[in-house]
Amino acid sequence: MPEEKQEEVERDCRGIFDMASVEGVRTLVDESKFHDSDVDIATELEAWEGLLNKAFWVFLRHRDIFDIAAILDRADHLNSRYWRKRKDFPKKEPDLSGEAKKELGDALRAYYRERQGRGKWCEVEHYLRGDRYHYFFAYPKDYTDTFIGYDDRGHFERRRQSPAFEVVFVYEPVDGTLDLYAQGDKNLKQDLQKLFGRAILHEEIGEETKNSVAYELNGLKDRNFAFPTDPVDGVLGVRVRELRLSVVGNERKRITFTVPPKGAQTDVHDLMAQALHQERLPLSMVNITSAVIQMRFSNTSGNGRAEKTVSFRVSYPDSCNLKDMPEHLVAKKYLKLWGIEPTALQEA
Repeated sequence: MPEEKQEEVERDCRGIFDMASVEGVRTLVDESKFHDSDVDIATELEAWEGLLNKAFWVFLRHRDIFDIAAILDRADHLNSRYWRKRKDFPKKEPDLSGEAKKELGDALRAYYRERQGRGKWCEVEHYLRGDRYHYFFAYPKDYTDTFIGYDDRGHFERRRQSPAFEVVFVYEPVDGTLDLYAQGDKNLKQDLQKLFGRAILHEEIGEETKNSVAYELNGLKDRNFAFPTDPVDGVLGVRVRELRLSVVGNERKRITFTVPPKGAQTDVHDLMAQALHQERLPLSMVNITSAVIQMRFSNTSGNGRAEKTVSFRVSYPDSCNLKDMPEHLVAKKYLKLWGIEPTALQEA
């Protein structure tokens, strides 16, 4: 093959390999449900053994579905530390017009140029996921860099390149929530929330308040905190594996309690009670700022073990590393039912 064709094949194979996981194949199947097609991809994939073969089949037969699913799968694997959630956004359908997306891109371009000296250009793309979640991917231009490598003829070279960085908005109009992925401090994220509100929702978004807090964790101090579930969701058990506490009046003083994956449901509370007793700290003197929750699901895929474990971190006030994969969506639902993600009714 010509060198150019070899590089194209290598790039495609890397993309297929990246989607050859349980989560990747699920994303392919989920995305196929929202395309205008009479083809049942889930049934097609039953004929193929191995995740790599399944991903390869979708790439060859349904390239449009594969390309969009790959973008969404990448969003699922962005660094969780940069995601922030806000839950007091207007509950309305977003403006998906080209003019609205251009307005958002222009606003981000101007913002990053003014604040950081980058962002000369910015493109915005939109994808609807699960018929509910609106993903807006923004790609502002990053600082100009120098590529050091080889051209197509094997000649060593140094050349200027203009990479882009990612900003991702995930808006859910039913509950009025916005998940934002952006690298920067709290002020930057609040500014980006306002720009999104003006361009896409045509609303002025105020400053974050107590009602903006996405997660309330102090209820987990109670060793008898209930985690009720519905049998239809296949949840076998729920357990707190880690709690991080801060001391009232000295927020920089933090204590973290972690227990092994297997054990009694109250292990972390036993450890916490023992340590706080030694420090002479009553529970009223501490706030829970982060928790790792472990959920065990029955594995109905027919592959691997009979159980599947999902562990995720929730941090006060607005951080959670759950994505939009099937078990993660179940966990998100229960965060509301358990009161960890307060609803409007609970706040009232």
